Amino acid sequence: WTCWMTKFSLQSLLLSLLFFCAAPAMAQDSSIVLNEKVSAAGQMTAEKFALLLKQQGFKSVIVNRPDQEQGNSVTVGQLRSIAEKAQVSVIYQPVTGGKVSQTDVAEFAKYYNELPKPILMVCRSGARSSALFNQAKAQGLLNE
Repeated sequence: WTCWMTKFSLQSLLLSLLFFCAAPAMAQDSSIVLNEKVSAAGQMTAEKFALLLKQQGFKSVIVNRPDQEQGNSVTVGQLRSIAEKAQVSVIYQPVTGGKVSQTDVAEFAKYYNELPKPILMVCRSGARSSALFNQAKAQGLLNE
């Protein structure tokens, strides 16, 4: 019985790890729908960005990844240039990974409430953008 339980627990642990490790990879390939008005996307390239704008019909973009962050291959200026051609507004709200502050949450909520929808949020993996949205929603800061 103990051996079976250990095997079962190990399998559960491995499945959990597989799910959590695969989630960022999925976020890098497409956007994650947070609600009907906002989605988050990870690691951006100019090509991926142009494709997301065209296919998903986003009207606004909030970039949460600082330009100088390690591994960032596209600047907010490059994204803004692509977005302007599609008549999409871009807001640059850089947030340090793992350090979402209450000020960041309040600033995001202000943008969320004012910008045309749907909104695409961009960071490295989608995690910090999702955190901003989820914290603002939990605090009742979003007009929905």
